[in-house]
Amino acid sequence: MDNPQARLTVVVEVESGRESGPEDTCCPTLLLEGPQSICLPQPETLDTQEQCITFDRVLGSDAAQEAEQELLARVQSTLGLVARGYSVSLLLRGRETETPRLVPQLLQMLFEETLPHRGAVPGVSTLSLVQLSPSGKTQDLLSPGRENLSVLDVSPLGLVVENASEVEVSDSRAASELYLQAAGDEGRDCPLLQVLAGKVIGEEVEGSLPWIVSWLLEGNNYTGLLLRLDPQGGSLSLLRAALLGASGRRMQVKQVRPTQWDAVEEARARRANLKSLRSGLLGDTLTESELSQLGRALRELRVVKAWSQCPGSQMLKRVKAEAVGLPELQVIDSTTSHSPGFQGEPKVVGVTASLGPGLHQKHPPRDSEEQAWHAPDVALQFFLAQAQRKRLQEQHQIWIQEELKCLEQEEEEVEGDQVKGLVAGKEVALNKEYVLSLKAFERQRWQREQTLWRLQLEALQAERDTAEQDLMALYDVHVQAARARTCHTLQVFRAWRGLWEEQTMTTEHHHRSLLAGILQDTLQLATQNQELQAQNQQLQQGQDPE
Repeated sequence: MDNPQARLTVVVEVESGRESGPEDTCCPTLLLEGPQSICLPQPETLDTQEQCITFDRVLGSDAAQEAEQELLARVQSTLGLVARGYSVSLLLRGRETETPRLVPQLLQMLFEETLPHRGAVPGVSTLSLVQLSPSGKTQDLLSPGRENLSVLDVSPLGLVVENASEVEVSDSRAASELYLQAAGDEGRDCPLLQVLAGKVIGEEVEGSLPWIVSWLLEGNNYTGLLLRLDPQGGSLSLLRAALLGASGRRMQVKQVRPTQWDAVEEARARRANLKSLRSGLLGDTLTESELSQLGRALRELRVVKAWSQCPGSQMLKRVKAEAVGLPELQVIDSTTSHSPGFQGEPKVVGVTASLGPGLHQKHPPRDSEEQAWHAPDVALQFFLAQAQRKRLQEQHQIWIQEELKCLEQEEEEVEGDQVKGLVAGKEVALNKEYVLSLKAFERQRWQREQTLWRLQLEALQAERDTAEQDLMALYDVHVQAARARTCHTLQVFRAWRGLWEEQTMTTEHHHRSLLAGILQDTLQLATQNQELQAQNQQLQQGQDPE
């Protein structure tokens, strides 16, 4: 089962129609046909034609808990694969006002299913919580001060939230307590139905909520849907399109592969790529795409380095299970791993609030020695900032040159009018209209020159502000690099001291062993000497009478 095939698991719970009049009674919108089918009336025809759609399970509104248990039962076998490096994503829709009871059950099942796969190898379980909003705002629920985080698709890790925190949890109870503390109860909107209906095709910008939902549906992971639909509470055409889209996705088969990677090799390859991109900064021409490509490569390298420092990252398997609650809009990444590591959906996902019993913060503060592995590339940051400032200056120069061209064209037009007037024998001094127009042009020219000077001043101020920001950023980078070098030096010194102490203890133990052996041999020789002396005395006493 190295590359198992996977289908989308869909469980649908349909709200019963409200009794609001005879029109609702005679025009049903969704009909349950058995435990696995929903029938949709054709709105464009007057006939009673219906289209039946099949899902894994279809339930009525009076079976909310049964729908949840049905979904958990269907994904239970795939949760056990998390310990082998596979990813699982669950998307829930239509439960904004209810207590989030499904996620704690999911966490308990995750711990139970992954425990047998760990064996005798020690593992660490971590939890990450990120809240996504339709406006594109991403907030770390475990560290309320962290907002506007970026969501990236980093190969081979998959979906990663930059700079999100992560905590280590001892069991499912501790993880559930943490989730219930962080989860909010306010209602939120979710584009899951729009994505299923294909309404956002071409509008999915990386990091946006529609893009994340599409990634979770189509990415390298097992996926399950729990849809609670209210035909009276929304657009019928959207519901129809979403159900048809979910049915179509359910019929598709995809290959799911475990995430296997070597953090050290991945970081080395990305550094080599950065070197080639850095050489482009020294060229004469520099485009926005090159700058964005370099910035993206730098961000991905930071993510890979952050993951590589996690304990046990020498292992080639990274284990991750994702439970995404929508429209609660909470991406829950729970990592249960032979190689405990989950730094990017915490780096995903950790806490500084009160953690409760059984929890402790996994990653220490910025001044920790572990930051030695996060030493920033000061030279790269400098060249990148220099290239951005150069690009900004070029844009300002182009902008000002365009204004100068407009001014020169207007001056040439007025000079041409003056020449034509003189050739025709017209006296400019007597032509009052021309004089007035000339004065108006002079005022306009003076205003344009003022505008040009203002633009130049604004450009210089913007360049100055950018330079000051770059200076502050480079100072911070330099401080981080200095701290990282200090931490690295301390690590090397402590490692050398530990090795020296170990060698000293080994040498001392060896010398003590030799000394003990010498003392034992001395005692044995002394004993033998005494015995020989006694024997000699006996022999001498036996020979004296003779």
